[in-house]
Amino acid sequence: MEQSMSENKSRYELHFHGLVQDAVTVEPSQAKQIYQNTLTQPTSIYQLPLQLADFTGRQGELERLTGVLKQARSGQESQAAIALVTGVTGVGKSALAVQVAYELQSDFPDAQLYVNLRGSEGQPLDPLDVLAGFLRVWGVEDQSMPQSLSERSQLYHSVMAGKRVLIILDNARDEFQIRPLLPKCSTCAVLITTRRQINGLEEATIVELPVMSEPEARSLLENLIGAEVIAAEPDATQHIITQCDYLPLALRITGGFLRQSPHWQLADYASKLEHEKQRLAQMHLSDLSVRPSLVLSYQSLDEASARLFRLLGLLVGVNFKAEVAPRLLEVEPAIAQHSFDTLVAWQLVTPVSPGRYRFHDVVRLFARGQLAQQEPADVRQAARLRLSRWYLETAEMVDLAINPETRRQLVQSVVKGKEQAPTERRWLLTALYWFEIERPNILASVEWAHQAEAWDVVVSLAQNLVNFFNTHGYWGDWERTHGLALEASRELGDRDKEAQTLINLGNVYSLAGQWEKANQCYQQSLGIFNELSDRPGMAKTLSNLGNVYFQQQQNQNAIDCYQQSLSMFQELRDRYREGQTLANMGIFSAQNNQPEQAIQLWQDSLTKLHPNLPKFQRVAEWLQSIKGQSVETSSSTQTPQPQRLILYWGGAFILAMSLILSIIMLAG
Repeated sequence: MEQSMSENKSRYELHFHGLVQDAVTVEPSQAKQIYQNTLTQPTSIYQLPLQLADFTGRQGELERLTGVLKQARSGQESQAAIALVTGVTGVGKSALAVQVAYELQSDFPDAQLYVNLRGSEGQPLDPLDVLAGFLRVWGVEDQSMPQSLSERSQLYHSVMAGKRVLIILDNARDEFQIRPLLPKCSTCAVLITTRRQINGLEEATIVELPVMSEPEARSLLENLIGAEVIAAEPDATQHIITQCDYLPLALRITGGFLRQSPHWQLADYASKLEHEKQRLAQMHLSDLSVRPSLVLSYQSLDEASARLFRLLGLLVGVNFKAEVAPRLLEVEPAIAQHSFDTLVAWQLVTPVSPGRYRFHDVVRLFARGQLAQQEPADVRQAARLRLSRWYLETAEMVDLAINPETRRQLVQSVVKGKEQAPTERRWLLTALYWFEIERPNILASVEWAHQAEAWDVVVSLAQNLVNFFNTHGYWGDWERTHGLALEASRELGDRDKEAQTLINLGNVYSLAGQWEKANQCYQQSLGIFNELSDRPGMAKTLSNLGNVYFQQQQNQNAIDCYQQSLSMFQELRDRYREGQTLANMGIFSAQNNQPEQAIQLWQDSLTKLHPNLPKFQRVAEWLQSIKGQSVETSSSTQTPQPQRLILYWGGAFILAMSLILSIIMLAG
């Protein structure tokens, strides 16, 4: 589905009513729970994963990479400094890249950006989405985000110009994924890791990372299990290192096993490792360097930890939080946390940032293999549904921080005074960050719930994603989830949910410029609300339908819908939506050469819209879309209460004058 407005239509800042605008009352206790458990982690322009405390060796590669990337520090080169690290699975490419980045932090003070491009997985990240994430770091709002790759890349180059930024592109797939993400400014540096051979990056310095040397591998094991243990059995140590093929990942898993099993002799473990490797070789399995140590560690886990390891293989996101463990295991949080901590201690799950963890690609594949072998299909489906319900519960809370009305309630119940405005902004960013990083798992949860015929979960989860999709412009995700939700609402026989889902589907079609599809959705929704005698639902749908008729140049139908909607909102005493509808009618009048009527409608709209919400800026955006120039407005959202009424009417007067000037310009 196209993610931009249709090319032959002007983009008007019309308001489409739906669940996204509905107010929700927030209890103070709920606000504190959200604040403490979900929204306390700030977003940052310093995005590096956690540094390995026991990083070992690689001194030659460290010096070479830091030397190449420091060339960007002076800004005297003609392009960004680029280094590409290649190597086999488990050789430590990502760990090396992170170590280099930490050593270069002072050389790139403006930002250190990191992204796992998931190039070795089935669904590598789209560079269009990666660019959006980078641009948001620099404050580019989603409504200003270009929709095409070329335009977004051009804005990225402009934003990055002159900044001293280090970018880590981890686990890249190919040149086509990498190329749009390379800044053109000479003050930036890019470090790429990949297990593939990538051609076409002639400007990059390529560093092929070999397996560890014998001293490096021995030193890593010493760091993991202690020098005295190694010294006691030197021959067995050498045998283990050889069986691990000198790969850091295999050695780390081995170290996790031995650290948690101090009663094991190294010679016994070496023998088991060799036997397992021979067994797997006879089965013609891949990853023989890492898999034997994985098998031994997995077989030594307690039952609950082994089951959690398998079930974590269900997750499709880049990383995850420990909070999913209780739902997967169906046990008390303390018990689940113990099992999760066991996986971390055994080096099967690794931390990437405070509170978030990941599987290495090889470990994830192994976990999924064990899941398929040991858990029946109905057990896997039940676990997926538990995850879906957990994501629904969490999304319901986090969505409150995206909705501007409920976010304000949340902040006011937790924070007082001047800190409210910055806290509100921070909560919005962290809420969007949570949705963004969990997006693959959330989208999968909608699918899982649909497969399990948990229709109520499908509908509710899809509806709680609307604010996020609307903010970030994920029209395709919006359409797919609501297609499933529409089917689910019909399976439930819930006509109200069906109508609300149709409104949301109509909204995304409208945003994408697919007016005929939007019209059909609104017509169906209107019929259902009429059947239910739901006046608020009818009013919202009629207003939306008026917008669509406006875009389809069916003027009389648009006027009829607007007037019916306005009459209903007045009857319902819904000043907020009455004001929005008046504003839409003003745009309609202006576009149809009725300047005096447009001015009156806009003035009426301003008096209806709540003075404590940032509506003036929205009106300014409407003006900008019409006359093609910016209108500066004053915001009243951060102003002390005694001054708000004065600024409200002052702002209304200023905007009215700007409106008059803009209409004169339009009228020629």
